[in-house]
Amino acid sequence: MANRCPNCGKFLSAKDTKCSNCGTIIGGEAKKEEAKVVKEVKPVAPRKSEPVEVNEEEYVVSDAPDVIRRGADPIIVTSYRNVTVYKDPKFDKPSYFDGNFIQMVGWGLLGALVTFFTLGILYPLAYAWMVKWECRHTVVNGYRQVFDGKAGSLIGWWILWSFLTIITLTIFGWWTPLRLRRWKVKRIKLVPDTRAKK
Repeated sequence: MANRCPNCGKFLSAKDTKCSNCGTIIGGEAKKEEAKVVKEVKPVAPRKSEPVEVNEEEYVVSDAPDVIRRGADPIIVTSYRNVTVYKDPKFDKPSYFDGNFIQMVGWGLLGALVTFFTLGILYPLAYAWMVKWECRHTVVNGYRQVFDGKAGSLIGWWILWSFLTIITLTIFGWWTPLRLRRWKVKRIKLVPDTRAKK
């Protein structure tokens, strides 16, 4: 029975190991040739990307390969670009509070007087004073807190919350401390401490 070339379809004799028309290797020789080619292919090691330091808290890795392991051989499937890797923060800098008792009593009395003589309407002003003093003297992991809130942005909300507390027979008042805390935290920033404690 005559063989045909799988590539061009030309009839070949049983002794032919190669097609005279297109050069395709026939039969067992093809398998030997394929094995030879596979044997000559050397595995390519994945590219290593050096991390580029952006700042002391963050590293960016470019062209980091995504490697899937089958057995012991790493096979690169795809690659990512600009992968951000965050280091674990090291809490090795001091945290402390450097306010004193006289300052606390002074701001507290001033705030109480303002609140009392305005029938509670200007309590946000006293609250902002106390928060600003507290933040100015608080250092966390080498970063000093800075409060940039203004009492004027809170007074309108304070009057509304007080009104809702009255008409709901103090029920709404249970949520007021939570709302005050949210207002405060949104306006606190951290800056490197330039007045290190000695």
